[in-house]
Amino acid sequence: MTTGTDELVNAEILSAELIRLRISGYSGHANEEQDTTQHTLDEFIESTLQPALAAQQTLERIDSEHPFFDRAKELCEKHDWPIERFENFQRLLCGTRTFPCILLLNPKNDLLPFDKMVDQTPTLAWLADILHDIGLGLDDVIIMDLFPMLTDEWLDEHPAERGKVISEMFKLTLDFIREFKLPTILSCQCFRPFQHERWGSFNHGMLQKLCSRMDRAQRQMVSGFSFENHYIHSVSAFHPAKFLRKDEDNKLELKELLCSTFRSLFEPCAAWRNKYSMKLEKSLDEKSQSIKSLIEQLQQSKAEYDEILMRRRLLCMSRNRGHSITAEPRDNRKKGGELIAELWSTKTPEKSLHDLKDLVKREYPWIS
Repeated sequence: MTTGTDELVNAEILSAELIRLRISGYSGHANEEQDTTQHTLDEFIESTLQPALAAQQTLERIDSEHPFFDRAKELCEKHDWPIERFENFQRLLCGTRTFPCILLLNPKNDLLPFDKMVDQTPTLAWLADILHDIGLGLDDVIIMDLFPMLTDEWLDEHPAERGKVISEMFKLTLDFIREFKLPTILSCQCFRPFQHERWGSFNHGMLQKLCSRMDRAQRQMVSGFSFENHYIHSVSAFHPAKFLRKDEDNKLELKELLCSTFRSLFEPCAAWRNKYSMKLEKSLDEKSQSIKSLIEQLQQSKAEYDEILMRRRLLCMSRNRGHSITAEPRDNRKKGGELIAELWSTKTPEKSLHDLKDLVKREYPWIS
């Protein structure tokens, strides 16, 4: 039987937990927990990723001019950070929306020019290498941080500000996910609240959904959950630092495991991209041939038109020499080349090749 003291203690614990959740900014809905699903990586690729790629008709890149980046730039200016920090953040996010997004913890060396930042940051250098081996590049994939534009150095140098700014930057990440409705996130970090003094007591209800766990990464598990009426799949992985560090045990096994996860996820994306590229090349070749045929037709028609025009002028000259009673009107007709030039000068870039052919037939029937 529970005593009155026990009930009071339990109530205080419950109240403290509710306050903690409220302070952390948890905004989940009851049905979101019910919507959570679990799959293996192979199941997810077969049932979700490959069908989605097969249905995709165009390459959906994140636009660097999107208003989201205006808000991010304002935050950068608010904290007096160099513009390179924002520009690197922006470029890493401007990948393909429908490909899995790589989620890391926070940036490093982000005050350097982009290429130098990649070269001098082991994590980004490794990502560039593995993606290159698969057939993609850093610019093909979204690389996102839980806490964007926040380096370890800045956090350590500004202890009084970090509580507010950590929350601010995490909100920016949620805004990005919300704005672009990312379908798949490859979680390459296992962030846990209170694991390091640098992060203080920051917590949020979305952390446990976005962050990975090593045991799940080893089993290559995929969880699905709802975020504000948008469904997201989160693939469990781990940070490359696990095997990039010299003192880490079983480095080779860990590296092969992470490489396997990357290959499984991104090889279908690379195959789709190659197929899409070939499709575009074929369309360009067909349009080029169509334009070439039209030009040849115009050249032939121009020659025929100029010949007819010359015959008509010769006829007029012979009549004038014979003192014809009927006065011939002055011949103001333009030569074929002049007419074609006039046609092109009135052509707007928005009109298609089909429209051009119709215009030629309608306004210059002598050419067709």
